[in-house]
Amino acid sequence: MRRQPLSPVGDVSLEGYADEIAIRGGERIRLMASASPGPAKLGLVRLLHGDPNPKGPGYRDEAVSWGQPAELDLGSQPLDLGSFLQVPHKAVLNPDDSFSLALWCHPRLLDAAWMALAAKWRPGELSYAIFCTGQRTLTAAVSADGVRATWCTAGGWLSLNEWQFVCLSFDRGAGELSLFVASRATSMQTAPPISRFRKAIDTKPVYAGNTPLLFGALESHDGSGHWAHFNGKIARPVLFSEALTAEQSTALMNGEPAESIANLLGCWDLSQDVSGDRIVDVSGNDSHGVAVNVPSRAVTGPMWRGTMASSFTDNPSHYDAVHLHEDDMGDAGWSSTLELAVPTSARSGIYAFHLRRENDELYVPFIVRPARPKAPICVLVPTLTWQAYSTNRGPWSYTEDGLVDRVLGIYDGHRDGSMVYYVSRRRPTRSHHPSAGFPNWGCHNVTADLYLVDWLEKMGFDYETHSDEDLHREGLELLSHYRCLIVGSHPEYWTGKMLDALDAYLQNGGRVLYLGGNGLFWVTSIDQERPWLAEVRKSGDWYDWWAIPEEGQLLHSTTLEPGGLWLRRGRPPRRFLGVEMAANCFVEAEGRWGFRRLPASREPRYEWVFYGVDEEVVGDFGLNLGSAAAYEMDAVLEWDWPEGQQPAVLARATHEEFVPLDRIPVPVGCDVALRTIPGGGAVFAAGSVTWTGSLSWDNYDNNVSRITANVIKRFLAQLPPRSVLEE
Repeated sequence: MRRQPLSPVGDVSLEGYADEIAIRGGERIRLMASASPGPAKLGLVRLLHGDPNPKGPGYRDEAVSWGQPAELDLGSQPLDLGSFLQVPHKAVLNPDDSFSLALWCHPRLLDAAWMALAAKWRPGELSYAIFCTGQRTLTAAVSADGVRATWCTAGGWLSLNEWQFVCLSFDRGAGELSLFVASRATSMQTAPPISRFRKAIDTKPVYAGNTPLLFGALESHDGSGHWAHFNGKIARPVLFSEALTAEQSTALMNGEPAESIANLLGCWDLSQDVSGDRIVDVSGNDSHGVAVNVPSRAVTGPMWRGTMASSFTDNPSHYDAVHLHEDDMGDAGWSSTLELAVPTSARSGIYAFHLRRENDELYVPFIVRPARPKAPICVLVPTLTWQAYSTNRGPWSYTEDGLVDRVLGIYDGHRDGSMVYYVSRRRPTRSHHPSAGFPNWGCHNVTADLYLVDWLEKMGFDYETHSDEDLHREGLELLSHYRCLIVGSHPEYWTGKMLDALDAYLQNGGRVLYLGGNGLFWVTSIDQERPWLAEVRKSGDWYDWWAIPEEGQLLHSTTLEPGGLWLRRGRPPRRFLGVEMAANCFVEAEGRWGFRRLPASREPRYEWVFYGVDEEVVGDFGLNLGSAAAYEMDAVLEWDWPEGQQPAVLARATHEEFVPLDRIPVPVGCDVALRTIPGGGAVFAAGSVTWTGSLSWDNYDNNVSRITANVIKRFLAQLPPRSVLEE
């Protein structure tokens, strides 16, 4: 089949990623790039402002030279999409006599293509395989010479969204190939009938090839990747050294231990090591395998009979399955196109590789951390949110540059209709272009964070940047170097370790500016061995069907912690920030609303926040949706605070265009609030993704800019344990 072009626009093909999202001065970073063959101009820039809106500074960057060439000669790199299980070849996986191969499958998408359930199979080395193809036809094959196949096909067909037991049995002595098939019983007390289909066959042993045993895919004919992906779950795969009878197959299907049925050649317990990519063989033959491209793990298997209240840790044996998808991706594994040493003198900030051709350009951003912390301000760039949204397939991240990403993010659904649990930063995306896109409902991520960077530069504040992963890995130790922490515009995805660090920082007198909205929202996990992988299993709150895990699968496989909202885990964002997600507004404000000051803003203890601000309405302007209050917004839940601990609500934005959350009595509004903590800790919360988009308005001479500067100066000047409210 001829490969489809990546874009309907001529010569738009640039794709790439960096091996790391954050790096210190003195370390090395690699760019992995792919494109149609030919040269591309290379720039290396420190990003300062992205939004090209003529009412603001426009796109701004600062070229840097770290010894990179001015041009790169690029070529196409393969993207081997799709997850599967791979067991490396061992002699024990080549039966020299009768054998049986059994498994459970739960198809989620069946079409006319070939789908491999299990196969030790490549052209010229055909051994044995089980397939689904055509009109949901289940068929199996063996080969005696590695070239020609003998087939045995079931008389019925596989059913969608239903567990089915399948067993291929080769009785060499009888010269018979059998295929046993049955659906799962509706109760453990009622055994389903098992159907048997037979085929006379040559008595020669199956071909002893050197190909690996794959579950859920086939190697491509040219060896460049994989195809014939199965979309659905596979459970309890087992290989026996004898031909099972109908009675033995029924016993295996009904849950009898595999080792009690017949002699094992391989038996893979998919409930073990679910936090990594290892596939464990419990047969004693050590034919361990690997889960390629992060199929979903800790998922319900054929024996699961629970409800949403049950989870993997309740009974791992009921979670002995993997969910395979043709569009999974863990690590693109591209070759390095360029490797550079970051100078120890490099300024901390948001940088990007910038590749250009006549009709095309690509930005690949990364964070440069300080070689040694020196500045008083830490800017925590919400890179986990970047990662969650890192495809331009949806309007919230679409970049209008003629190429749509091939790999999914958290906000996409798998083609079989299931939720995306994992998102990797080691795969190509076009979603990080700082000055392209700007859909009707505003910008966030890289562009919104650059509004802040630009303003800090203009105002002369001394700051350093770190990524979410840095905080997750280093915790309080990272924050302890800084007198003030600024959290970026959309810090939606946080790990438990990040929350622990933030809480400890505040309790130790730390000062935080939360200049964003929808923060600290979804439980997020980072794979310990593969830190480029993040996992999110949303609970379905306020989301459509595609963002709801299947029943019983809310537990993250990478950390075995419950997913969903931090609110549901007893760690609501308001406990840290003083505010919490309350409303959405994705329409242009056109000056119709801003934050109206409340009586607390006039009290002497808070008046320093508003030095130089005479207006009653704050932020009724901006580059991002026309207001400092828009996109996703947070508010103080005044009814949910102990007496004397409630944050001070200094200003509030409300409007009929604001869309409420389905949570009563959460207010339909957005708050500017100040929370103080015994010991000198404090949080200033702006409560809106678009706050940063108002900082540069009117050449930086505006009330949002003045308020933000007032707070930073106060937070830096008033050292703990003194309260920021003290003169």
